[in-house]
Amino acid sequence: MLKRLPYLLLLLLAFSCREPRSMEQFIAAPGPYTFRVDMSDTTVTYDFSFYTRLDGYPTELQAARELPLVITWISPSDSSYTEQVFMPLKGQSTLFTRQVLQPYRERVCPVEPGQWTLSVAIPYSASREILRGLGLTVSKRLE
Repeated sequence: MLKRLPYLLLLLLAFSCREPRSMEQFIAAPGPYTFRVDMSDTTVTYDFSFYTRLDGYPTELQAARELPLVITWISPSDSSYTEQVFMPLKGQSTLFTRQVLQPYRERVCPVEPGQWTLSVAIPYSASREILRGLGLTVSKRLE
């Protein structure tokens, strides 16, 4: 048994050195919200979700329905694509806090592998005043 211990430790070390399957970034309010995403691996697709926390009085939290996000994708070669989406602000709430996790895009296969940038602008809305920041989670999905 003791002779096999070094092999077992080496095997465990090899598995622990793998690249993580997900990445998470959070940027505190008021931004700017610029996320860098490595999409170099062409053997996987990527799932994107945004998350945030709202802090305010119960009436402010109740009035917070959705948050407009203007998202610009910038490729490694500097091409860009912009879209506007609305993030529903439903989530776990306490009296003065609400946490929100919202899927954004699933199974994204980049047209160009490499380091991408997601720049997110939040146009003025009443919900913006109680926003504590914006986070992005990117998960690799093996197909």
